[in-house]
Amino acid sequence: MIRRTIVALVSVLALALTASAPAQAATVYTTNVTLDAKPEPVAKNKTVTLKGTLKYKKDGQWRALPTTKVLTVTFDPSGPDKPRKIGLVRTTRTGAYTYKATASRSGKWTVKYAGKAGTFRADAAADAVCVYSAGRWQCPVSPTNPDLDCKDIGRTVWVGTKDYHALDADNDGWGCDSYS
Repeated sequence: MIRRTIVALVSVLALALTASAPAQAATVYTTNVTLDAKPEPVAKNKTVTLKGTLKYKKDGQWRALPTTKVLTVTFDPSGPDKPRKIGLVRTTRTGAYTYKATASRSGKWTVKYAGKAGTFRADAAADAVCVYSAGRWQCPVSPTNPDLDCKDIGRTVWVGTKDYHALDADNDGWGCDSYS
């Protein structure tokens, strides 16, 4: 009888200790998607190439994810049109990816990793690309399309009414008149 009582008390004590032990939280790793769209700017209907990596941070170091992952490629055209999904791209075992598309309009390319609940956080990267039809001087100045000067172009160019780079000193629609 005493033996059964001791066994029962030990069982109750073990159960109580197990129930009060703190649960170990699952580690959720920070991820990082990078993106570089080239060339910038790009001629209309030419190829734009999106390149980048997907990595996660463990023990203070960025590493490739243990398996290849699928990323979503979207394009947000300049103007009133809404962003749209363009396709999917798979990373390599080193975390790198490459995606090629035809550039028909200026806008912002985005690559998104959805993450994995409880393991890897979601992340995304974006890069804007200006698409030109008659000359790179028609693209608006932006962080990805720096200001141009006449010496960068090296000839007289038609800029029309959208003289983004201030090439038309006399407002006649022609920029870099000094090359005439």
